[in-house]
Amino acid sequence: MLTKSTWPPNLELTDEILIRFVVCPQLFCITMTGNEGNAAGNGRPKSGKSTAHSFVRFVNNTRRRVDIIWLNYEGARIKYRTLPPQQFVDVNTFVGHPWVFRDSESGDRLVVQLKEIYEPVGWTQHDGWPPCRKVVHISIPVYSLKERCMQVVRKFVPRDQICQLEVPTTLKVALKDTVVIG
Repeated sequence: MLTKSTWPPNLELTDEILIRFVVCPQLFCITMTGNEGNAAGNGRPKSGKSTAHSFVRFVNNTRRRVDIIWLNYEGARIKYRTLPPQQFVDVNTFVGHPWVFRDSESGDRLVVQLKEIYEPVGWTQHDGWPPCRKVVHISIPVYSLKERCMQVVRKFVPRDQICQLEVPTTLKVALKDTVVIG
């Protein structure tokens, strides 16, 4: 039985980490879900202090307008710019400053190098001058069937009418949770 005295002292409960208890015969497991692998250690990607420069070129390889979003020091999403289809933008950033990408109309997630979060790589003077930009291609991921269905529903059902749908409450919440950064 888990009690306050047997709770692991190095494990802190926060509202950002969902703790599930799985009780098995002779075994007690704690499974964490969310972004617990984040280097910041708090489960939420955010920028860290850095003096290591990174020079990138974000290339929109989609037919969608893409919001390029920087995750600031608190993890808040700051829209850097909206990139038209098949266009690029050069960005001077820093190592440890993560970026995410969203469809500017629907808020659907987009990816770079098969990842949702882009972590810039560093440039040093040994790499030569002028610095060479790292080309980062923004693309559409392979969405799960659930994600794709929700995209279609969001496209045709106004947000204020989602609660009237005859679907499970968890799907209604998920449909409403998509936020477009403005």
